[in-house]
Amino acid sequence: MEIYMQKIGLIRQSLNPKNSSLDLDIDWNIEYVHRNQNEINFDINLRSIENFNLNFKIEGVIVLDLFEIFIQEDVSQIIFHRACNVLMDMISLTRQSSHILSNEDKYPDIGSEHIPKTLYN
Repeated sequence: MEIYMQKIGLIRQSLNPKNSSLDLDIDWNIEYVHRNQNEINFDINLRSIENFNLNFKIEGVIVLDLFEIFIQEDVSQIIFHRACNVLMDMISLTRQSSHILSNEDKYPDIGSEHIPKTLYN
C-alpha cells in the first residue's frame, strides 16, 4: 500500500500563541471515496477545539497492491498520525518571525525605499 498526500491546506489564526508550548485538542474526520479497485481517494480534516484556532485539510490517494485488503481503521490511524506531523511542521513554518533585509549604514546604495527594513510573516 502506498499513501500519497496530494494537496495540503492550512487556515490558522492571525495571532500566535504567547507561550512556547502548544497543546492542541483536535477534532478530525476522514472521508474515503473509491475510484477503482486499486485506488481510494481520501480527505482528512483536522480542526482545533479550543485555544489555537485552525483548520487543516489533506487530500490524497491510497494505492493498493493487487489483492491487498483495505482495513479502514488501520489506514485511518496511519493517515491521522502523518497528518498531525505535517500539521505541526506547518505551524512551525508559519509562525511569526522577522528578517532584516539590509542595513542602510552598511549598504547605502542597495535596497529600495519601497521595501520595509523588516518583513514579518
